[in-house]
This record gives sequence, C-alpha cells and structure tokens, in this order.
Amino acid sequence: MVKHRIDQQQRAAPGIGERCAHPPSAFAQAVSTSALEAIVEPITIAPNAGAAHFRTWAGVYHSDASTHDGAFSHVARRVFAPQSVEQVVSIVELARRGGLHGTTPIPVRAIGRVHSPSDLPFSLGWSIRMDEMQGVVQVDSDACTATVLGGTYLETITQILAAHDPPLGMKNLGSISQQTIAGAISTATHGSGIQFPVISAQVERLELVCPFEDGTQVVACSRSERPELFNATLCGLGATGIIVSVTLSVSPAFRLEQVTEDVPLSALLGNTPSPSMLQPEILAREPYATFTRDPAALGVLLAAGVKLPAPPAYAPPPASASPSHIHPFVPAQPAAAQPVDWNVGEETRAVQQRIEQLVDSAEHVRFLIFPQAEMVTIDRARRTEKPSDPPSVAHALYHRLVHYHLSQFLLFSSRFHSALPHRVARMIYRLTHPPSPAEPREADAELPAAGLVPLSNSSALGVRVDEAPRVFNFDCLFSQYTYEYAIPYENAGAALRAIRTWLDEEHARPDGVRPHFPVEVRFVDADGIYLSHCYGRRTCFIGLIQFRPYNLPSSYRTLFQRFEALMRQFDGRPHWAKTHTSYRAEVEARYPHLRDWLAVQATYDPLRMLVNPYVARHLLDEHGAGRISVFKRSRL
Repeated sequence: MVKHRIDQQQRAAPGIGERCAHPPSAFAQAVSTSALEAIVEPITIAPNAGAAHFRTWAGVYHSDASTHDGAFSHVARRVFAPQSVEQVVSIVELARRGGLHGTTPIPVRAIGRVHSPSDLPFSLGWSIRMDEMQGVVQVDSDACTATVLGGTYLETITQILAAHDPPLGMKNLGSISQQTIAGAISTATHGSGIQFPVISAQVERLELVCPFEDGTQVVACSRSERPELFNATLCGLGATGIIVSVTLSVSPAFRLEQVTEDVPLSALLGNTPSPSMLQPEILAREPYATFTRDPAALGVLLAAGVKLPAPPAYAPPPASASPSHIHPFVPAQPAAAQPVDWNVGEETRAVQQRIEQLVDSAEHVRFLIFPQAEMVTIDRARRTEKPSDPPSVAHALYHRLVHYHLSQFLLFSSRFHSALPHRVARMIYRLTHPPSPAEPREADAELPAAGLVPLSNSSALGVRVDEAPRVFNFDCLFSQYTYEYAIPYENAGAALRAIRTWLDEEHARPDGVRPHFPVEVRFVDADGIYLSHCYGRRTCFIGLIQFRPYNLPSSYRTLFQRFEALMRQFDGRPHWAKTHTSYRAEVEARYPHLRDWLAVQATYDPLRMLVNPYVARHLLDEHGAGRISVFKRSRL
C-alpha cells in the first residue's frame, strides 16, 4: 500500500505513452485474480493516508459517514490511485470478480476533486482517485484537438494548451478549473454565454473502462462510433463507464475584455414589487393567472412558509433527432406549446427584454445579484486583440485581505444575531465594489469598451483584459454550500423578480432565512445531451450560496428547500452536482431521453457496479426509504 496525498497543482506527467496504453482486449479474461491483486496493491492507498478519506468541499458529505440503510450492502472499503489505463482496468476487473476472495461484484466509483456539493462521487464499495491519471496525450494544431487523460485538471489543460506553439485554449470554461475533465463532463459543467453550450459539447471522443459481464474492457465512443454511449456519457454521472481519455475540440488561444458594471438592482429588475395586500393563506388560493401576471406574489408565499401552488405541467422538450446531434440541438419534431407564459405582465416582460438585450450584447455575460445591497454586478466579456493588463500586486493584496480574510471574519461574526447577516452583506459589498460616480456620465461619454452600452449612466464601470481562462474563472473564496437550478431562458425575468421579492420578504421577517451573497445568474445555449440541464432549451442558471466561514456550518437547508420549490414553478431542473429532491418521475418528465440513458447504462454496466446511492436514488427510484443520503453528516 502507498501513502498518498492529493496535490493542489498537477505536474508534468512522465511516461504519458505508458499511462494511456490500453491492455490487450483479452487482458481481463487472461489475467488471474491473484495477478490483478498484485497489480493494484502498489496503487492502493493506505487506510491511514489522508487521501483514503474524503469529503465534499462544503463538508456535508463524508466518505466515512456511511451507514447501512437496508438497500446497499457494505464491502471492505478500498481506495486506489492508478497512474495508467491498465491499472484502472485491473481495479475494475478485480472489483467485477468480487475482490481476491469474493464472488459478488463490488461497487466501484471514480472520483476527482470531490468538488460536487452532493454525494454523487461517493461509493459504498471501492473508490478510484483519478488525480494521477493525468496528462496531455496529444495536441493536434491542424485539427484543433487535444487528447488528455480523464484525471487531468481543467487548469492543467489550459496551462499546457497556452504553452503550446501556437497557443491554444478551451472555447469556454466554468467558474472553477480545479476539477478533473472527467468530472466536469460527467455533470455537464457550464460557463456562461448564450451562444455557448456546456463544456461536454467540446468533447470529440471518449475512452471508457466498462465492466461487462464477461470481462472489463476499454471502449471508445464518439458522434460516429457508439453515439448512444457517447451522448449518455457527456452527462453520465459516472455511471456509464470510467472516463480514462478525452479528446477535446479546442481553439486558438484568445483574450477577453470584460466590462463590469455595478448598478442598482432596480435598473435590471425594475421597481421593487409591492407586497400583496392579501394574506398569504388567501393569496395561495388565487388562480394561477395571478402569479403569471405578477411572479413576485410567489415570493410572498414562499417567505411566509405557505405552500406554493402546484407548478404547471410543463411539456418536456422534443426528442433529439439523433444521439450524434450534440450542439446545436436538432429536434425530431417541433416543440409542444407550454401551458404558461411568464411574460404576460408588462413589468416582467420589460425585465425579460432587458435581460435578453444584455445577454446578447457580449459573448459571455453573467449577473451577480447582491440582494442585501440592492445592487447587481453585470459582467460582459468578449474576445479582443488588446494586450493583457499587467498584474497588480496591490489589487491582489487587497483582494486577499478584504475579499477573503475580512469577509470571512465578518461572515463569522454575523452568525451571532439575526440582524447582522443583512448588515454584514451590505458592508462587504461596499468594501469590495467601486462606488458610483459622483456625477452621471454624459450620454456620449467614452466607454471603456466600444459598443457596450451601460445599463445606467450612474453605474460604476470597470474593465479588464486578460487571458480567457483567468476571466472565465471566478474566485469562490472559501468553503460554502451551493445550490443551482437551470430554468428556460425565457423564464429568467419572472424567476428573478420572484427571487427578489422572496429574499426581501425573508429579510423583513424576524424568523426569515438569512441568505449570503451573491445570487449568480448565467446563460447557456441548448444542446442535445440526454441528461444535460440544457437539453432542448436555452437555459438560465441561477445559483445560491451559503458560506462556511472558517469551515463552520451555516444554516442552509430551509433556504435551499424554498429555492427548490420556487424553481419548480418555472420548469426548473436541478444541477446534477448539487443535492436535490428530484426523483425518477420528475426527472423523466424533464428529460425525454431518460429511458435511453438508462438503457445505455444497463448495457455498459450490466452488473450495476457503477450505480451508487445517488444514481439509484434519483434516476432508478430505488431504496426510497434511504433518500436522505447515507453519507450525510450536516443537518443545518
């Protein structure tokens, strides 16, 4: 057994040819069980090593917190750190045989950085830490493709591509690059840009380790080769095979010019809606048209703890014309009309139009809403030939001292009285954002980026030019609980107005929930990936966070439960990486290809070795009594 630790920074991997070499197709049948054990013993992590025990970033789920819930039997836990495809095949084949002395297949799960806030990465059997299955196998400048091993961090990929001659880069990225490419693909991780799909759509080819009944094999798939497996794995939740190799479509490296505008929330979402004069219990009995005319009324009910009306029965998007159609989305038939138009109200319609104008004004647009300060930061970025700004030591120091250390201390202090979180949020906003100009700008004033029209002539404007990965990525500061929902793009204005009213009403109540900040809003194009959050529709992602200052727990469950109830009103789909309460029936109503995905999963994992409690709970609707995860510790 080996001691093992997970490095924050991956290094150049020697012997990449040996790492990515496939064992012969007859390997699994020809090698004895004792020989397999000899292969995996040197890469078995010692039980007392830190890497043998893992938890999610928010600290809610722990690999050591599992308890038998009557649905899954336990086996002796083992954790591995393979460095080659052959070693991954050996681990999975040994698990298929039940270990050295067993006869029943052992559950096995590949994990990366465990950044997911849910129990999605966890297994009640063996775990494979993929961090050392990393490295760039090949870069083809002519074809604009790069092949990497599945455990390679996004950050490592972008650094190696940038150093290539000529420099290359990924077409889009999310907020976090300290995650493996296989993990990012498995949950259809996204960035922001209404013309850009999820990161999985950049994949051209995959190689998977699949545990068939007659032996473990390495299987390749693409749009033309096993397209059903390829599509299913682009958001496979780790259950369609262990991703060992990824070929990505890349582009010439580029820089982004990002204009940041800080404006009052009313400039984006209109005037603050007046609270309903009706008592919440009476308002709840109003016809649904009351809420479509004024979505803010849903926020009034939510803050009062009154059950929201049953959401409309939304029609799912049409089926995709083919599993090989990843992006753009190509429907097999026209979409059915939806039962609700959330833009019938004049104010909501104006908000939606304002959002669409902003989103269309640049390639990558993101909103960061600070409800306590009644402000919103609008980030708009587009490609540029301008040189990058020189790094500022003073800015970096201020960011570290104020954004990180002072903010964390203030958030810690706000835990001691219900009146403090709102005040602390306003204070932190003022400390970390520029003030508005003393005098409004002239209508013809020169702007920091030509062609980008500010939302307000009284807004604080800033501009930066940098390499694309540094603009795409977002400093998430310190440990936090997160929750994110994907709603149809055309429902964005209505949903944000409802959220605004809900959080205002919560603040007005002494017993209301006390959310942190910001509310992050991003926009992504439609795709044809079976289980992608963006399947069949352009999408608005809305995310909430609750910080954990000094890794101390914060109350989050009631906040997230109410947010989930609200997002269901707008045809929301929960992000697969987050904890949620969507089970088989609801998932099937949202994803028309769920049965296709399940058929693929059963074909390439017939022994269900890759099915963990999360997959069984949400997609198979099994062990219903154990829907509260067996790995969970935190109950706040």
